[in-house]
Amino acid sequence: MEGKRGFRYNELWGNTKRGVGKMEKRDKNISYLRFVITYNIVLLIPLLIVSFSVFYMVHRQHYRKIMDETAVSAERQADYFKQQIAVICAYNADCRYSKIYSRQYSSNPPVSYLEIAEDLKKKESTFPFVDSMYYYFPDEERKVVSSGGTFTEDLFFSRICRMDRNLLGKMEDIGLYAVRAELYEGSSMGIVIICPLKTWMEKGKSDTQYLFYVIRDSKLMEQFGGSGMPYEDITMVAFQDQVLFSSRKGDNRALLNGSRDWEQLLEEKDYYRNITDMESGFSALTFVSREEVSRSAVSYFRGYGIWILCSVAVGILLALYYSRKKYQSFRSLLDNNEMLEEERNLLRAENCLYELLTKEVKPGDELWERCLKSSIHINRRHLFFAVFPKIEENRELYEVFHTQMNDYSASTAYRIVLFEEMYVYLVCSDESMGDISRRLEKISGSGVKLGVGRITSDVGKIRFSYEEARRELRREQHEEQRFPGQELKALKDAAGLADSVRTVILLTELKEIVSEVKESMALCITWEVMHILNREPEEFFDGRGDGELTKEELSVFFGRMIEEQAAFSQDEEGNGNYRKKNIADILDYINGHYLDDNFTVKYMAACFDTSVSNLSHFFKKNMQVSISQYVEKIKLERAKELLADSDKKISEIAQLLRYGNSTVFIEMFKKYEGITPGGYREKIWKSRM
Repeated sequence: MEGKRGFRYNELWGNTKRGVGKMEKRDKNISYLRFVITYNIVLLIPLLIVSFSVFYMVHRQHYRKIMDETAVSAERQADYFKQQIAVICAYNADCRYSKIYSRQYSSNPPVSYLEIAEDLKKKESTFPFVDSMYYYFPDEERKVVSSGGTFTEDLFFSRICRMDRNLLGKMEDIGLYAVRAELYEGSSMGIVIICPLKTWMEKGKSDTQYLFYVIRDSKLMEQFGGSGMPYEDITMVAFQDQVLFSSRKGDNRALLNGSRDWEQLLEEKDYYRNITDMESGFSALTFVSREEVSRSAVSYFRGYGIWILCSVAVGILLALYYSRKKYQSFRSLLDNNEMLEEERNLLRAENCLYELLTKEVKPGDELWERCLKSSIHINRRHLFFAVFPKIEENRELYEVFHTQMNDYSASTAYRIVLFEEMYVYLVCSDESMGDISRRLEKISGSGVKLGVGRITSDVGKIRFSYEEARRELRREQHEEQRFPGQELKALKDAAGLADSVRTVILLTELKEIVSEVKESMALCITWEVMHILNREPEEFFDGRGDGELTKEELSVFFGRMIEEQAAFSQDEEGNGNYRKKNIADILDYINGHYLDDNFTVKYMAACFDTSVSNLSHFFKKNMQVSISQYVEKIKLERAKELLADSDKKISEIAQLLRYGNSTVFIEMFKKYEGITPGGYREKIWKSRM
């Protein structure tokens, strides 16, 4: 019989079966790893705590080492820079008291531009840190003297050394000042150290000239461009609160324009900082990237990391190996629980659909809530039943209700399996009455055999829609006087499976048929029902003959049978029995006895006090595979375990699993796995190496 556990539960889900299978496989792998970790958690937690503690201490020690090295390098650079500033201060003192530069010793100063140029040239030759020196007369002469010649004020400040000359008036009382400047018509950049020289003239007057010390970026880059450490850093030279030089590419051009982007480095948390005072208002700021520190620690962590990885790898391999058997047992229990849970939910949903045909449901009552919980949308606007036989002419109908109907989010069709050769669908839709009617007219006009019940918005009348659909189909097929063989066969199946709810539905339908057919056929139907339900005529008719029974008495008989089965149904529902126990017992029996010498379906049917056909039908209905296919699956899984975890020969495994010979076992294994047992074992062992 088609259908999954009695009906197609929202058949749209079947289209995603393959994707769900992949997700289930992935989930099982994740579950296995989770189990291994949980099972070995007592050992893993101390190992992880110790490992991360050691890692943290090593990382912190490395950071301290890096910062100590950075501080030492910065101190060395600062000492060199202090020496250069000391030389500049010495030159300033020499120039301040030199006759060459002082007006006090000459009535027409300067004595000679040539003498100043020669003196500057001499000083430059002994001071390689400075690129060039200039002497500036800001008053009457407005000249700038250098070792290479004399320049006018405008020429010097516009082409030789571009800087703001207005700063000079603000620094007469400052011993030393530094600014950022563009040099030699923009061909290079650097910093200019400005030293005011105040000389005394006659009658207590004073005069101020300026010495410019030009230091190119290339000179500063040689000194501050690298610490020599195995990591990159950024060094900046600042005077007072303004950065004049940066070792980072691209910064110096921005600094010339007064940019203060460097202040962001002081605020960022991605850098370690070291600030060194170089006196005279200068300071060096060193920034080391945390990323660079971590990168430079690779050599320190490599050995420790290898040890940790090896320890963890060995631990995981041991955990996987020793946890495998326990996990298999755990997984088996978990799968069995999941299977039983799914079985319970599906049977509950099936039971809800059956009860909709036998009980009056109202919005908000217990059956209403159970239907919604089982994703049966009886709260939609319109509900109706459609019934059609399983014949070639109705193939298009099957596609409509099986697939197309569920493609519309506003409509869902649920199949209820009552008959083997008949399709019964409950349709719940939010479409308008007109749209539903037009669609039904379209599919009904193509020569199909279809019975459709009344489309109703009252969920309490839904079972009447089914009765109307069945009557309409019988009229359309001209089968009002037909012997209900299909219904009786379905009743036999339901009784054999102890499915009381389904039995009630079929008895109700047979009762209606009996009321429509001739008395002779009604008697035949009644005797068949008694035989199926194992009841004796004397229980109901007091030994009267066939000719003495009326249709009214037969109707009373069916009414009593329906009441009895309804009572059985309520008992089953009260006990929470949705035939879950039956299938669970069968599965437990198979898993425990499939390797017994006397294991057969016939013997198992005798153990469960039923027929082979009933047992086989019940099993396939619930598991979607036959008993023999299920046993083959169990044997296959057991064979894979033995091939992976033991060194037994192929012939020994075949004998253990009760195969006639190795050839049969190999053919079975290759049929399902696409590879021979020997190839599978080799593949598994190679993957573990």
